[in-house]
Amino acid sequence: MSLKNIKSNTQDQKGFTIVELLIVVVVIAILAAITIVSYNGITNRANASAAASLASGFQKKIELFAADGPTNTYPRALTDITGATAAGVATAIVGATPAKTSSSSDTWYLAPATIAVGTPSASNGKTTIIFTVCGNNGVSTTAPTTIAGMTNISGTTIQYFDYEAGTGTKTVSAGTATTSTGASARGCVVATS
Repeated sequence: MSLKNIKSNTQDQKGFTIVELLIVVVVIAILAAITIVSYNGITNRANASAAASLASGFQKKIELFAADGPTNTYPRALTDITGATAAGVATAIVGATPAKTSSSSDTWYLAPATIAVGTPSASNGKTTIIFTVCGNNGVSTTAPTTIAGMTNISGTTIQYFDYEAGTGTKTVSAGTATTSTGASARGCVVATS
């Protein structure tokens, strides 16, 4: 090869123009934006599914407690299902005679770390619910305003965070979970545990 051929070959080689580089950068930016939007949608759907699954699973455990539990009624507290402990002592099921605590061998048992009672939000919505107990005292025309004032538990509601809307809650029920008036008026009270 002569020097003349080398010089001619190097002059024929060209790089990318600025316009071509800008087009590549814009295409990469568009693909990145699409990926980010898709990821956020997938995350919200996954969170919504996890929250709904938590509520549905808890609802099933509540129904099992009502059918197989020692009180033949719906639970009065989350600890009735979880058997959560206070100071190392398992919490007795409210109203169970003789006294009983939930254990992992019970069909209705739900591990305490699985669920919490509180105000569900975007940050805790996959593990936190609002648990409401509904019932009456069997005689009064005034609805009970405390769970302790209820002698007959007729049902419960479980509210979980609505990830699809990004705010508020959705509700699932077990039993008759509504208020009523008249003879044996039924009231609904949010459980704290």
